[in-house]
Amino acid sequence: MLKTIYHTFVIVAFSSLFLPQARAQGEALQTDYTISFSGIKIADAKFKTTLNGDDYAIDGLVQASGLGTLITSLKVDAEVEGALKDGRPDSKSFSLKYRDGDYARDYLAYYRNGRVTKATISPDPGPRDSNWVEVTSRHLRNVIDPLSAMMLPASANPCQGSLAIFDGETRLELKLAPAGSRPFSTDGFSGRAVGCAMRFHPIAGFERKDEDIDFLAHSTELVVWFALNDRLNVYVPVLAHIPLKIGRITIYATKFGVS
Repeated sequence: MLKTIYHTFVIVAFSSLFLPQARAQGEALQTDYTISFSGIKIADAKFKTTLNGDDYAIDGLVQASGLGTLITSLKVDAEVEGALKDGRPDSKSFSLKYRDGDYARDYLAYYRNGRVTKATISPDPGPRDSNWVEVTSRHLRNVIDPLSAMMLPASANPCQGSLAIFDGETRLELKLAPAGSRPFSTDGFSGRAVGCAMRFHPIAGFERKDEDIDFLAHSTELVVWFALNDRLNVYVPVLAHIPLKIGRITIYATKFGVS
């Protein structure tokens, strides 16, 4: 279950923005979220994306709050560095620190030209059992980190194609499809949001018999909604519904603007 929630946050809550060819320089986009489980608030999240020429940096924090503090001490810190090449993100580094009670795991990955050059997990998880799908060298080509994965050139139809992601342990793909539009309002935004239906496909670095991952992989209900920030001309996730076997996680933007 911990790993499933980890994937949920990394793939969706950590989704940063759709980045166009024309970019503001030296500005930072601040987006805050409330995260609830089956209608009960369990966490808050804050993400800051800084653009400086073709370089970008993303800092994220997810932390238990509300009634969530009664059942978890979840805290997730993430950092990404990368550069834009031909209008698309090219990962340089990805780090994530996951804490929940006595459970602690640090993920670190370095990339060059779409290839993973180094990846570490601390503490070392040790030998895996026979249900573990091993990551091989062929899985580490033409990939991107999970935060940069959503940084696609803005277009009339951004929700298409697939994303090959490596998060330091797991190789997965997200397949995107348009899911219409809807009105959305929050602090800093009022207008229409664009929906992206996403299909989660684990490739390697996971347990074959993990029921939660299998449920997410077969779900057709994973949808993320994006809104346009006029100042930076970027699409940013503002609402997401992530189905789990025992309920649903909802991520809702409470702040949307340039800091």
